[in-house]
Amino acid sequence: MKKPLAILIEPGPIGIIIPLLIGAAFWLTGYFISPDPDWGTPKMTPFTQWFSDLIPVHSTLSHGLGFLFTILIGLILVQFNETFSFIRTRTLLPFFFFILLMGSNVNVHEFSFGQISCIFLLIALWQLFSIYQEKSPVKQTFNIGFFLALGSFFTIELVFFLPIFWIGMMRLNSFRFRTFLSSIIGFLSPFVLFLGIAYLQSDVVNYINLFVAQFNFELNFFNYNFIFILYLGTLTGCALFAILNLVNKSFSDKIKVSRILGFISMSFIFCLLLFVFFSDKSSVVFTFAAIFGSILYAHYFSLHYNVFIRVLFWIQLSISLLYYLYSIFFS
Repeated sequence: MKKPLAILIEPGPIGIIIPLLIGAAFWLTGYFISPDPDWGTPKMTPFTQWFSDLIPVHSTLSHGLGFLFTILIGLILVQFNETFSFIRTRTLLPFFFFILLMGSNVNVHEFSFGQISCIFLLIALWQLFSIYQEKSPVKQTFNIGFFLALGSFFTIELVFFLPIFWIGMMRLNSFRFRTFLSSIIGFLSPFVLFLGIAYLQSDVVNYINLFVAQFNFELNFFNYNFIFILYLGTLTGCALFAILNLVNKSFSDKIKVSRILGFISMSFIFCLLLFVFFSDKSSVVFTFAAIFGSILYAHYFSLHYNVFIRVLFWIQLSISLLYYLYSIFFS
């Protein structure tokens, strides 16, 4: 009889049914039992204000869309591995861990425009991972800046990922002056178009002020309750085990795979820093961290199957369940 982790590692109907059932249980229980999210509603960008009334907060539609977008993002992560093979086997573990992380945090069950930003972030990642050692990937780097800018229309934090992607371009040996310039042009293009429309409406100053207001932040990690900090610390500890394993095993991976995984590790750590500076956007930042964390966990847990790995796997499941129960009954 296969062990639970082995069933999840191997692709197949059971491997996809289990995460879907777990996710459905998390979302349905949270919808009928949990109170309103602790984190409240983050500040919206000028663009999202136009659509905010279409999806009422705390509604059935909001919870349903949140679940569907979570499934979509999880499946895209599986396809990433199918295409770029940064996990050494075909596996559904990225899907499982993303469902687990998002499901165990009641505060991110509802739909947010940050989930749309995640789709644009994934498109930019796809462009980045496809440029390894290309001499002049101007089109791909333009697309990186362009899609990051589009995503920032829904949540402004995506702006800060552009320098991180420049580092990723360096790691993938594709950073040139032309590619750097094309990424900036791609990034500025949507904003120029947006401001052009605002100019025609004679409302440029108002929109600029609204965008600038999104950058107001305060350095305060203690806006979160102690239980969430403990939960995030446990997830971070598991991710650090994965990152240390990457460093230890990097010599046995292909150079491209090693550099992609290094970029993912750096992006996860960057997301932890965003938690400190943008406590009012916690649901968005948590989703970003869950994307990169799911890949790290999937890579780590798919490599070995010893006692330590099994214990760490069950610890992560237990902590996630305990935090979920706390959020529902005691938050």
